[in-house]
Amino acid sequence: SLNFVFIHILNNKCNISTGSECAMAPESRFDCGRDKLLSQSECEDRGCCYAPLPDSAGPPWCFYPRVYPGYKMGPLIPTPRGQGASLTLASPSYLPKDISTLRLDDIQETADCFHLTVSIHPQTCGVPQSKFFHFTYTFKSLYFLFVHILCLFSMNTTVAPLLFADQYLQLSTTLASSFVSGLGEHYTSLLLDLNWTSLTLWNRDMAPHVILQPTPALTWVSTGGILDLYIFLGPDPQSVIRQYLQIIGYPMMPSYWSLGFHLCRWGYTTTNTTRKVAQSMHDENFPMDVQWNDLDYANKRRVFTFDPWRFGDLPEMVEEFHKRGMKYILILDPGISSSSTPGTYPPFDDGLKRDVFIKNATGQILIGKVWPGPTAFPDFTNPDTRQWWEDCIRDFHSKVPVDGLWIVCVHRTGL
Repeated sequence: SLNFVFIHILNNKCNISTGSECAMAPESRFDCGRDKLLSQSECEDRGCCYAPLPDSAGPPWCFYPRVYPGYKMGPLIPTPRGQGASLTLASPSYLPKDISTLRLDDIQETADCFHLTVSIHPQTCGVPQSKFFHFTYTFKSLYFLFVHILCLFSMNTTVAPLLFADQYLQLSTTLASSFVSGLGEHYTSLLLDLNWTSLTLWNRDMAPHVILQPTPALTWVSTGGILDLYIFLGPDPQSVIRQYLQIIGYPMMPSYWSLGFHLCRWGYTTTNTTRKVAQSMHDENFPMDVQWNDLDYANKRRVFTFDPWRFGDLPEMVEEFHKRGMKYILILDPGISSSSTPGTYPPFDDGLKRDVFIKNATGQILIGKVWPGPTAFPDFTNPDTRQWWEDCIRDFHSKVPVDGLWIVCVHRTGL
């Protein structure tokens, strides 16, 4: 099981940088001036410590004292999947738009996964299977200490204040080990550098980032959203991956043949050309598993069709590949030609009837240009679109028994 302890201390701002509250090793400092370079007076006006170092790189000169005002926590109230409490700002921070009231939720997702959220609005949750967490608390300024009962790891946020303001969220914690990996979107070694490294996650509009320091510790910073933490108990990496997949779902196991050698390019202009390419590989005893075709096969480059002259025997060619133990894939762009004569191109005609295409600001179908010319784009946020898409694929597959689809060009362009 796990003990989760909240430690609360009512603090006063420290304005004396030489006091005991400011006496700490440089690697244990947490930056109080992340937004701008501060003078000593500006730093101390924030209630922070100021202590210059010989080297301007690395540890901050302006940093939080050992205790710093934060949020007061109200009484813990049981929820269907854990416990929740309101958080009230005890004293304004140096940020211009503090959020005065927050919601803390302690949720048990699985037996091995703890879910902690701090948000502006209360969150609802379901029913737990069992109880693995325990809170001890008072009603002073909010900090929390997260300790595994077997001492396998700990998470201690007492080292710096929780900041939650309009367009700025910050949470710091010490780490039980200097061995840190993950965070994604960066080409790094397996183990991340903790020497005052900042990693920004650009795959989100608000571009959150993580600051790693040699304490060892990390700080999460975001310009919006909520603080939403999943803590997997492990205790080993294999167990963490297993617990992670229990939350996000398991990926599809790829077909064994998909791991083999595939051959494709633009320019296989007929079925005979495609056959010759595959045959030449076979004649050289090359172990090719999958033959592909680019958009050469399509009639006027419209998906869910095949050219009656150059690829008229496409179904027969696919069956020939299957008899040789090969698989076949062709390209399929979701963009649907919108310029065909009404009644001659079922994917567009049926899509109009089902109202599956993306609209512009005037309520008309948004038309871009891709390979077939004027093109409409399916709105896959609409459940009806997904059924229409499946129907189109099933109908085409009944004519051409492909083994896979190469889906590209999902974006609108205006060539």
